[in-house]
Amino acid sequence: MRAPITEAELRAAWQRLRMVGDFDSSMRHRAVHRAVESAARAMQARKCDRPGYDAKRRAANDQND
Repeated sequence: MRAPITEAELRAAWQRLRMVGDFDSSMRHRAVHRAVESAARAMQARKCDRPGYDAKRRAANDQND
């Protein structure tokens, strides 16, 4: 089972999604809470899966991974 998402991570996802309105009142709705939580988990997964960026290899057009 996954670790629970903290409120700070939910707020960060809310801001990254560029949501407008009051965070606290919106989080009372189950559908909104689930959508923001799902987006936060997806953002965490993408951050962990992202390989390191190597500017020199990219500039040399070296595509061998």
